[in-house]
Amino acid sequence: MDNVMANIMSQKRIHRWANLPTHRLTIGIIRKSVRTIWTGQQSEEVDCTKSIYEIGSITKTLIGLLLAIGEQNGMWSRSDRLSTFVPEWSSSSFANQTTLLELVTHTAGLPDVPGNFRSAITDRLNPYANYDDTRLIEAVLSESPKKNSKHRYSNYGFGLLGWLLSRRLGISLNEALAGHIFNPLGMTDSGTGMSRQPAGQLLPVFNSKGKPMRHWDFFDTLGGAGAVRSTITDMLNYLDAHLSHFDSPLGPAIAECLEEHYAMMPGRGIGIGFGWMRYKEKDGTTTHWHNGGTYGSSSFITFNREKEMGLVILSNHGSSIWSQIAPLIGIPVMSVDHLATMLTKKLFMEG
Repeated sequence: MDNVMANIMSQKRIHRWANLPTHRLTIGIIRKSVRTIWTGQQSEEVDCTKSIYEIGSITKTLIGLLLAIGEQNGMWSRSDRLSTFVPEWSSSSFANQTTLLELVTHTAGLPDVPGNFRSAITDRLNPYANYDDTRLIEAVLSESPKKNSKHRYSNYGFGLLGWLLSRRLGISLNEALAGHIFNPLGMTDSGTGMSRQPAGQLLPVFNSKGKPMRHWDFFDTLGGAGAVRSTITDMLNYLDAHLSHFDSPLGPAIAECLEEHYAMMPGRGIGIGFGWMRYKEKDGTTTHWHNGGTYGSSSFITFNREKEMGLVILSNHGSSIWSQIAPLIGIPVMSVDHLATMLTKKLFMEG
């Protein structure tokens, strides 16, 4: 496996991208319980195991796990309607119809962001910073009922889900994640914003061209969409819990998250669990994955339980629109998503 990793990372265009002056790319791999961390050419002053990254939308898998944990503990049910959580929504036909399951599978018919989201932006580089509870309550009241909704990826939906769950628990989103997930899994440096993390470890972030960007700030209102910051060590603990069928303290809840709860493309084995995207490999095994991105960060996590292998990639560089479009027309442009595809193909094959 080390040879495969070395061969991939030494390719000219990958090496050049991974070792840009401002780039702090970290890759963590677990293969049959053995951990490996690749850090590139980081300075001696940087401890990669303690460097804190924005993990963006990988946060959504944590919200899905919180939903599963709470359901198993009798705190709520996936079939609960949104209106049961917020009295102000008792007159909303949308809130009376929509369930937590629809939020966690992106099938509630909600757009990417609320309708009143853009009017709250005062800093376009930090778009979520001012979106508060009052705006969210108003946004949901303006929604109309959706019928037979198909999968539609929604930051709005997962922000709403995280807010509803922490509201029911009567604590902040960070406290909910810490008490139910971070602490049990030993994720000591993870949290929403800087709430749990020692000062000085959060890496500066840059766009794909190396221009300094702002870290994203969230109220709990939409924090479930992407507020968590973490380290490679913590994320490997999280990954390991998903690879361990029986040993994880959250094993039953994790297993529920990994089941298919909505079939997006049944003929190709592509579906979604509680936040996790999943697809069937040609050999019949199942690979789960999720990526994340802010304007100055990008990340990827993927694993295959049957092969006992998974990986996490954390980067303090954002991806460009071009890097997302170019592969669709056959032009390879380096990004975390592209690197994850290459590593998964090679390493899972070796596994």
